[in-house]
Amino acid sequence: MTQSLTRSITQTFSIADARYLASRIASDLAQVRLYYGHADPYLTEQKVDDLVVEAAILLKFGLLDNVKYGFKRGGNWVFALSYTVNSQGQLEVPNDSPGGVYSQANVEGASWYSHLTKRRNPNISNEDRAAIIADLPIQRTDGQEPGTAGGSWDNDKTYYRNGTGIQRGQFRS
Repeated sequence: MTQSLTRSITQTFSIADARYLASRIASDLAQVRLYYGHADPYLTEQKVDDLVVEAAILLKFGLLDNVKYGFKRGGNWVFALSYTVNSQGQLEVPNDSPGGVYSQANVEGASWYSHLTKRRNPNISNEDRAAIIADLPIQRTDGQEPGTAGGSWDNDKTYYRNGTGIQRGQFRS
């Protein structure tokens, strides 16, 4: 006698899930603002809120691939946080607490910068994608990501919710 067991898992990534992951980014960015907000007047509480809303909406619609926030000087990152999305439907991965942002970077003379890479979601039409992006609180322009001369990335945290994980990395020069 042969027996088999089939198990099917269906996951739906909701706006609540996206907001949960974005809240992890918000906590990290609040630490960045606490440590380095004096270095650039652009990094206001409202700007952090807008960045978090942008991340949550793009996460919800499967349009976020990677986003980096930090300070650059001379075309290179000085300090930055990176968030890379993996929405391959993992059943479970570690879900770390936010925080632990490096507090000793020399950002003197550096400017705040953010670089975002979107991904295509085949379930969303080009018209819907354009409408979603047009409604974001931040309207980005094309730009080149800063280089990494004089430093390195260290992946240090994973945030996870309902089949979607975000790998956080920190760049220090």
